[in-house]
Amino acid sequence: MIIFVDMRIGIFEMDHFEVAHTLLRLFDQPQHRVSVFTYAASYKQLQAMPALDLSGFQWIVKEDNQSKRSFIYTIYKKVKAEKIELLWLETLSDNFILYAWLAKMLPDVRILLTIHDINNYFEYPSNGTLRRYIRNTGKKILLKHIDEFTVLNSTMEAPLRAKLPEGKTVRTIPGAFFDEGRYVNPPSTQPYINITVPGTIDERRRDYNAVFALLEYCHAKQIAVRITLLGGFSEQYGAGILQQVKEYASVHNNLFWYDTETVDQPEFDRVMEQTHFIFSPTRIITVMADDVTEQYGLTKSSGNIGDMIRFARPAIVPEGLLLEPMFSKSVFRYADIKEIPDLLIRIRDNSVEYDVLKQAALEVSRLLTLKNIRAQHADVFH
Repeated sequence: MIIFVDMRIGIFEMDHFEVAHTLLRLFDQPQHRVSVFTYAASYKQLQAMPALDLSGFQWIVKEDNQSKRSFIYTIYKKVKAEKIELLWLETLSDNFILYAWLAKMLPDVRILLTIHDINNYFEYPSNGTLRRYIRNTGKKILLKHIDEFTVLNSTMEAPLRAKLPEGKTVRTIPGAFFDEGRYVNPPSTQPYINITVPGTIDERRRDYNAVFALLEYCHAKQIAVRITLLGGFSEQYGAGILQQVKEYASVHNNLFWYDTETVDQPEFDRVMEQTHFIFSPTRIITVMADDVTEQYGLTKSSGNIGDMIRFARPAIVPEGLLLEPMFSKSVFRYADIKEIPDLLIRIRDNSVEYDVLKQAALEVSRLLTLKNIRAQHADVFH
């Protein structure tokens, strides 16, 4: 085992606070001194994350009136002043040219970059604007100055390695971990089966028409379900879905939602602990940014997998979604939404079928404890 004594670590996270929480818990050991660079919204959510003592870390939170450019320079100065040895860039979605400058100016610092959308770093369609040109140039330079990369799902490792030059390192560090001491056994599937769709209501990520279709099929077959949309609504698409939600709710009482920008972490956890199934009607082929096409499971990661890990819940996912093999027994795959009610009927009539799925989900999550993840990546976390 490699032991680093009094190792100084920096973590930068823009908005994937759940992933930042995982990294903080992984590094939360006596031999580490951790500085966290983040934005106010993520800091607020991290304050509510379970079993995280914020006082054990140094927090550098971007001020509301501080530009992103200025904050990146703050990171540079703090890394130099604190003699930070390992800097983890967890999420980057803008100012790539400035982060490339940051990496170039810190040649003696071990820098890790988490890639959420692989193709976005390697495909550079032009739209004729200077902004797009600078973004694309920044990505290219950034890749040259970083040698260690992480992805959230192992299914993304091979696609990323295929695009990187030889000599670069790729690891899978999951975006969540399982804490058995906080595990909450799902309630009885009687009188309702609770289904949750976690995440921002965004047409690029999930097909919400599938949610309404499932509600209709369940109503027609008299299956007692409760579905919760557990996330804030995106701007244009979200407004349309919110209108559909309200129209449905004017007639039925089994659809729940949050008319807010975000869902506070304690409420998110409460709903997930009452959930029987995570429903992820993923748009497998999507365009997230810069006119670049991504494929969920292959070149893009889904936060719903982190939810499956942390809460140890079985999931309902499209047939074409690529998942790690360990999830094979804890997910129900559908080619057509009409197949889901048949599963729900079987569970309603015989709870043993749900118990099997629930146990399979628990066994998967037990593979991804803090102890196991640290052991798999001892060169990073010990």
